[in-house]
Amino acid sequence: MSRILQEAGNAVAKRNKKLFLWSFLAANLVLASFYIDIWCTPNPVSHALPVLTLADSGTFRIDQYQNHTGDKSKVGDHYYSDKAPLPSVLAVPFYRLMQITGLAKTDANTGKKYPIYIWSAVTQADGRDYQFPTVIPVLVMGGLLFASLPFALMIFLTFAKIRGAGGSVSPVLLVMMSFYGSFIFIFSGTFFNHILTAFFLLLSYIFVKDRRYLLSGLFAGFSFACESPVAIAIPVWALLIWLNEKKIKDSVIFCLGAAPGVLFIMLFNYSVSGHPFTMINAYSADRVFQSIHSAYGFSLPTLASLWGLSFSFYMGLLPHIPALLLCAYFLVREMLNRYPMQSLFKSYLAMFAIPFFLVIASSFAWWGGWSYGPRYLMSLAVILLYEGIIYLSDKKINTLLFLLITGFGLVSTWLAKATLMYMIPDGTSQNGPAPGSGAFSNYILPQFRQGHFNSDNLLTLGFDIKASSAAYLWLVLFSGATVFFAIWYHKLYPAAVPAGKPAATARSKGKNHVKKRP
Repeated sequence: MSRILQEAGNAVAKRNKKLFLWSFLAANLVLASFYIDIWCTPNPVSHALPVLTLADSGTFRIDQYQNHTGDKSKVGDHYYSDKAPLPSVLAVPFYRLMQITGLAKTDANTGKKYPIYIWSAVTQADGRDYQFPTVIPVLVMGGLLFASLPFALMIFLTFAKIRGAGGSVSPVLLVMMSFYGSFIFIFSGTFFNHILTAFFLLLSYIFVKDRRYLLSGLFAGFSFACESPVAIAIPVWALLIWLNEKKIKDSVIFCLGAAPGVLFIMLFNYSVSGHPFTMINAYSADRVFQSIHSAYGFSLPTLASLWGLSFSFYMGLLPHIPALLLCAYFLVREMLNRYPMQSLFKSYLAMFAIPFFLVIASSFAWWGGWSYGPRYLMSLAVILLYEGIIYLSDKKINTLLFLLITGFGLVSTWLAKATLMYMIPDGTSQNGPAPGSGAFSNYILPQFRQGHFNSDNLLTLGFDIKASSAAYLWLVLFSGATVFFAIWYHKLYPAAVPAGKPAATARSKGKNHVKKRP
């Protein structure tokens, strides 16, 4: 009888943990989708226009719409989006479904009900003057499917990896505060390519560490088809697989997995220009990005770019993901005790991070155009945060200190999300700051003080609630969800670490222990 009761109790506990995980994913999807970007700004519109032309006439040419975006390429007499094509291609069947169900219908006033303040930082223009109603359904769909959903899934994957860990900070707090307190959240809900690229590369990274090389290569190829600089991961990881496994066969399997994504880009390039190895952005028609015509705008890193992408408050990776500061502290402390230099050369993360960072720092536009945070480093940022959270999950950290550090990131990101989002002026605009200046204090805070809140949120668009009220309600929803799931988690995992036993030891014997891979 006792055995039956025990099995019944185990079954109930298992169901409750599954319910927790699905509820956690759903809650994060709501939080990540609260702000859905329908602003017709150059980058999202450039992704959306090929969706219209592919769905309606089966072509990548955007000639009839090219005046609606500055992010375009001109090949011969025809115009194309200057973005990698995979996100647009993936969006086409979903857009066709929207057309069939009537969800793609718009009128002349679609997207123009509320003031759009994004240009007020440099001009007096109301952003509604630049709205293009036809493309707005694509922006909504793309923001949900290719930004909000991958963002929520990355949080879910990270949490699933550390649940049951024995650190002093709840895994719920650790994941929620770290992700939402980072610049990554800014791009959730927007039809950019960065979050989708990062999601695919994160899957590739997880699979390569788990020695599932075909799947790893497949997602590395998909990532490349979304954003070309991440191609660095393919040869680097193929070489490391060979060095770590001592078998060329595994590297070949990885490369075979990457082949569909690489072949897709080659065929796309050939269909557009007749040159399979020339990327579409080499034909950029934007006057600001004419330097890209020579070596794709790459030269050598400068001190300004190296500092700007690492520690600066303008575009620095660390200030825009404060949780990484805690990782750096513990890592430096451990390295002082035992310097694991040789392990770096076997690390899939380190051997991707170093050349990728240097390549982005070598770009003439390393700051990424109008942006909050170093968006060109998004793929690296996601993998660093994923590994950083796992690294911190077994550490004894003062919870108040953790909340103060990540809370700084959360408030900063929330202020940006509630006002200008990613539309922070840079050195390419007439009145914008030069790279390295205080964009936050010069632009985001003034917008906040003037009451220029972002109306692209579910409560304002769906229920006509004031944009300022909606912004504060998001904070309430986030805080409530975090506390709720932290309490629920504590009930499901009341004794993640037995008293008196080191966290790492306890975890190594737990259900979620995974043997470390090189």
